[in-house]
Amino acid sequence: MNKELIMFTNGVQVRTDKDGNICLNDLHKAAGSESSKTPYRWQEIDSTKAFINAACKFLNNARSVIIKSKRGKGGGTYAHKQVALEYAQYLSPELGVAVNQVFFERIEEEKNPELAVDRARKTWNKKGKSDAWVNQRLLTIAARNHFTATLAAHDVKGSGFKLCTNAIYMPMYGGGAEVVRQKKNLPVKTNTREHMSELELAGMRFAELMAAENIKAKNIRGNKPCEYECYASSQIVAQALVRNKSRQ
Repeated sequence: MNKELIMFTNGVQVRTDKDGNICLNDLHKAAGSESSKTPYRWQEIDSTKAFINAACKFLNNARSVIIKSKRGKGGGTYAHKQVALEYAQYLSPELGVAVNQVFFERIEEEKNPELAVDRARKTWNKKGKSDAWVNQRLLTIAARNHFTATLAAHDVKGSGFKLCTNAIYMPMYGGGAEVVRQKKNLPVKTNTREHMSELELAGMRFAELMAAENIKAKNIRGNKPCEYECYASSQIVAQALVRNKSRQ
């Protein structure tokens, strides 16, 4: 499954795979380069071959490890960060500088995680989000991570994570994530929580924390049993929100 590298250039999101390799196709799209500079054609250039060979020796890895092609959903050419940085420089000086900057930022954030929080806060502020909303969003992310970690520790696998997430949404919105997007007029695959109010985020956070604690306390295991508990926990929160609304 692909993870997402938090970097936007010309509105393009650049993906990484589970090994941290960067999608060269996304870099090509971000640079707006012509078809003659695709990852495939770039690999045919003599200087590229020489660089990849040198990278293989330096990293003590085979070529198939540092640059590989993947088919199907999320497919493309993925390469080690050393190769990706070289490709970015080849595509355009501006993109090369942007990629280098993100790379250096990530190194600093690994040393001091608070820098990542500050960067996220500034990004949300630029989108018009208040500090109060940002604080609630950060708390929601922490709760979400705890929730998914608990599910994994209790034998939830594969589609079970999606089922449990939709079970959290259902009592509050009458359906899963797709229904939430429809009700909020959001494009497909949009992160629904980026478009929730502070109260909605607080409800999601409380529901996931409650579900996680109940799953641990009752030692619930497996996709379906955990899904049922997620729904039951979310129902409690949904009922509280409905009662609160009726009092307004």
